[in-house]
Amino acid sequence: MSEVDTEMSLLGSLIATEGALEYSAGLIKPEWFSEPILRYIYEQCTKLAEAGHRLSPPTVIAAMPEDIAGVPRNQFYAHLTRESLPVSMIGGMLQTVKDRWARRVLTEMGQSVIEQSQMHGADPYEVASRSMSMIDTVMEVQAEKSGSSLADAGKQFFEDITNPDNLKGDTTGLRILDNKLNGFRRGQLYVVAGRPGMGKSAFMCSTARRTALSGAGVLIFSLEMTRQEIFARMAADQIDWTKAPGFGDLLRGDLKGMDDHVGNAYEALRKAPMHIDDSARLTFAEIAAKARRLKAEMEMHGVRLGTIWIDHMGLVTPSDRYAGNKVAEAGEVSGRARALAKELDCCVILLCQLSRDVEKRDDKRPVMSDLRWSGEIEQDAHVIGFLFREEYYLAQDANADLGALADARWKLDFLIRKNRNGETADCRLWCSIAHSSIRDNL
Repeated sequence: MSEVDTEMSLLGSLIATEGALEYSAGLIKPEWFSEPILRYIYEQCTKLAEAGHRLSPPTVIAAMPEDIAGVPRNQFYAHLTRESLPVSMIGGMLQTVKDRWARRVLTEMGQSVIEQSQMHGADPYEVASRSMSMIDTVMEVQAEKSGSSLADAGKQFFEDITNPDNLKGDTTGLRILDNKLNGFRRGQLYVVAGRPGMGKSAFMCSTARRTALSGAGVLIFSLEMTRQEIFARMAADQIDWTKAPGFGDLLRGDLKGMDDHVGNAYEALRKAPMHIDDSARLTFAEIAAKARRLKAEMEMHGVRLGTIWIDHMGLVTPSDRYAGNKVAEAGEVSGRARALAKELDCCVILLCQLSRDVEKRDDKRPVMSDLRWSGEIEQDAHVIGFLFREEYYLAQDANADLGALADARWKLDFLIRKNRNGETADCRLWCSIAHSSIRDNL
């Protein structure tokens, strides 16, 4: 059966089988249809189904163009439904249509790579990045292919709840967050957001350090800080003493006579299963490709990848697909981050900047609407936490009460505002920003 014939049979079967289009709306992507008119009819029919309309023959015919390649739409509808096959065959046709789409994408990509690689004006690395983005699109669909029966899922669930350790994620190094979030859970996307100065970098470095020291593999993609800056923060935190040199001192080479302590911190961190990529410019396709390779390398050494940190979301280079559309670009990054967490069976943590609207309010504590392009991020994230330090704002207020300022020192709030598998909460932590240290509040 030719490609178009298979697509005609699939679409005809979906239209002719009651309830099939409603069910398939989230499983079949319009671009899988190679024939534009079939793609258009499928899109129109799914919109009708999602809006609650019954897909009767008059409704479907009315959604079609009046004339399709010289054939009146009522005749085209009749031809479509004549091509329909039994319900038992829909799954096989769907897989065939999806596989042929994947082959088309890969063929087009291969031809494009050959053509562009021979053009002297083309940047070979840009060509490679776009190619990886297309491959990621195919891989995401493949990841959706896997599944299990309800009975299998139920069996796994009961095995897990009888052994609660199976349900725990990798440690955050903070008891209160491990309790509220169950750690950094595999297959989930966490978003940690805050205004500048709230401690996002400190939170990443301190928690990632302790996750790695617990034995779980950690990848950090730092588009903002260099690996030297990250190591200095982790070393200052590792020494765990507020009178020790801060990370700024270490970056200046001022060890404050504590060479032995700094050396011990280096030895401890050197053995941690952690990789830091401080490339200044990365697309998400490049992040995903590197993460897959590094996960494989860790597994060769007996280390399971636990967390991937991306610092920060706004610095990830968007693909050309949604050029200039900031909302769609944000959705692409958060959506791909969520898919990567599921594919690699790890927790992906996106650091995110909040909008300046926070600064315009008397109450500076963040709310969900302060997230830039919040709708996309809210939809994709399993957990959203805001970082807030009252001391930062009091220190800038000439009329601030000195007692309140002293009381706010060393305090950091982690505000859980979305927790798909648990409760929201305000978690009080202890922090020393100079040492990039975050601890449980005693």
